[in-house]
Amino acid sequence: MTASLEDVTTSQQHREMLYPTVRIQSGNAWGSGTVIYSKPDRKGVYHTYVATCEHVVDDLIKVEKKWDSVLKVDRRTEILGRPAVQMFYYEHLSRCKGSSGEHRAEIVAYDKDEDIAILEVERKELPIDFVAFLYPENEIPKIHVLDELFCVGAAMAHEPIMTVGHLNFMDEIIDGKEYWMSSAASIFGNSGGTVYRYSPERKRYELLGMPARITVSFSGFSASPITHMGFFVPITRIFELLKKNNLEFISDITKTYEECMEERRKVQERERRLVMARIGEVEEDQPKKQVEEKQPQPHP
Repeated sequence: MTASLEDVTTSQQHREMLYPTVRIQSGNAWGSGTVIYSKPDRKGVYHTYVATCEHVVDDLIKVEKKWDSVLKVDRRTEILGRPAVQMFYYEHLSRCKGSSGEHRAEIVAYDKDEDIAILEVERKELPIDFVAFLYPENEIPKIHVLDELFCVGAAMAHEPIMTVGHLNFMDEIIDGKEYWMSSAASIFGNSGGTVYRYSPERKRYELLGMPARITVSFSGFSASPITHMGFFVPITRIFELLKKNNLEFISDITKTYEECMEERRKVQERERRLVMARIGEVEEDQPKKQVEEKQPQPHP
């Protein structure tokens, strides 16, 4: 029996938009995320990465001052908690039957100002079956207002749901950063999920950005969210964060995991040397001079 075009389209929509969506628990906070990479390295170890908003995992990011008994200095140390990433399984395409597993994840890159975080899932033996396609960086000029968009996320900590709308605006500046606006309804909990656009050229649905903020109308002592005026982090900013943190293999097939990890190691070593050089300036009669340690990965 031959499947109808409608069946194929529906199946593709589920596989490319709904299934890569995960729910993230971070301390007392809930949010959404999207699987953007799941491949093995040269040794056959799988690496799976999830994109989300920084504010979803912000309560797990701490910087504390600690005394280093070896170097005899106070150092500001970054302490990163591990959020839980929940995946889901489906029957008959659309019937969500619960979580297919919960995995701890490591925060491997983040930027509070950009409101972006990248997590690596602690699952090394097997890949994740459904991974979102990223909109190509060189195709950005082809994006226009009125393009149809799909918003997917774990709204209000619910299992992943999808809404449909259009690209409304592309030049919103919030806290000095560019956001795009979508009329595809989003609400609290959608943060870190995905805004997709269908590509007729590549015949697939591609990640265009991440829901991050919604418009709120204040009246007296109450506040009402305007769900059809949602702001999302555009893919351009996600590309920049991947480049700054030597994670380009996620978005650029010409880069390998090993090449990028080696570059990250070199950056870490350079930062360590800078810290040690600064510590070397501490005089012996001033052992408790505070030194701020730079972190291995830059977080502008």
